[in-house]
Amino acid sequence: MSTEMSDEEIRRLATRRVRRKRGFFIHLMVYCVVNAFLWCMWALSASGITAAYGWGMMRGTAFPWPVFTTVFWGIGLIFHGLGVFAFHGDWEKKEIDREIARLKKGKG
Repeated sequence: MSTEMSDEEIRRLATRRVRRKRGFFIHLMVYCVVNAFLWCMWALSASGITAAYGWGMMRGTAFPWPVFTTVFWGIGLIFHGLGVFAFHGDWEKKEIDREIARLKKGKG
């Protein structure tokens, strides 16, 4: 079985990888913007700032509720990054090639 890829297959694979990387960086950007907004909203909200008492987060009375979004979405972002950069998806191609070899072996 030949492992050589045609120029078209290489281009298709490269395009797919670039799109996955772009998707990850868009996800990262949205994560940063949304979480920055949530943390600012927490800091500036009634539990963060009051006219009478100043900075609520300095007083230690306001629970930092954006931590849930930051942590759990961050876990999802880590898995997204691992899927894009650590586990390229070559596994699927190798498994398909292995299965084709098994099928050919069974027929021959």
